[in-house]
Amino acid sequence: MGEPGVEQRDGRAASVLSALGRGLTVLARALAIMALVAVLIPVVARFAGWEGGPLAVIVSLMPWVTLACLVPVVLSLLARDWILVALSVAVAALCVWWIAPIFVASTASGPVALRVATFSLANGQADAGAVVDLVRENDLDLLALTELTPEAQARLEAAGLDELLPYSAEYPGEWKYGTGLWSSRPLAEAEPLPGFTAQAIRAETTLGGDRLTVIVAHPESPGVFDHSDWDADLVALKSVLEPEEGPVLVAGDLNTTRDHRGFRQIEGFGYVDAVDEAGAGFLATYPNGSVRWRHERPPDWLTEPFVAIDHVLAKDAGIVAAEVETVVMPRSDHRALVAVYREP
Repeated sequence: MGEPGVEQRDGRAASVLSALGRGLTVLARALAIMALVAVLIPVVARFAGWEGGPLAVIVSLMPWVTLACLVPVVLSLLARDWILVALSVAVAALCVWWIAPIFVASTASGPVALRVATFSLANGQADAGAVVDLVRENDLDLLALTELTPEAQARLEAAGLDELLPYSAEYPGEWKYGTGLWSSRPLAEAEPLPGFTAQAIRAETTLGGDRLTVIVAHPESPGVFDHSDWDADLVALKSVLEPEEGPVLVAGDLNTTRDHRGFRQIEGFGYVDAVDEAGAGFLATYPNGSVRWRHERPPDWLTEPFVAIDHVLAKDAGIVAAEVETVVMPRSDHRALVAVYREP
């Protein structure tokens, strides 16, 4: 018999290509469905405020979930499944709606009114000299330090912190349970706040001749499955913040992101996050330099923090956060968060 004709061979090739195309379409649709389900889990949890078990940790990754929403959009487009495209785009649009405020700045053209920073000392192990440099280089008025140990307190004093910020309310503790507040302006009525796992502080200072209440807190972090201490600390924090009247500033490692239910409830009391107000974008603070390799330096992207849990917030203070940045600090798993407030 003779060889197949050209038309027969072309027909077979077209048939193979058609079958391959159908197979790839089916595969793209299946992958799109799986990707959409994967992103829907944190999106639904964030929308409904469900934070039981590992959901509390998953919700903290919402900025990355927003980025991941591109995957089902692209796959559903490849599958030419327009219902999946519409669903994927709707989920992505909702995530963008949630994250958009951190890229929109409020107007603040007046003179600088307050410079404040918060930083975790990493169980007291952070470099005291770097903390003093942070204060000096940013001309800080207020500094909130969490995880303050007695040893760290002594190193900070020896490094000259009290010379730059002579007023303080210091409550050191073992491991991660101590907290301190330093100020360039007199502090009054400083007191520890009961009901928290780690020490929390309330003090009074001045802002433009008016009283300013300053609260420094460090709620417990959520566990993967059990976060009863986290829940209890957030309840305690909300009970402190809700009744506060007049100008208030809150700072610390709050172990919550702007997507957590508790943080959004605090914002509902009238507190405004400095990062949101300044339109500073996504400023992750933890874990800084968390991935380390034994024999070689890892790529920079592997050492970048990926959750924003350190915050500065203000309520009824008559000032606007104009500039916010993170600062890499030696020997800490957190970055410092520095906020510059201006008069409107």
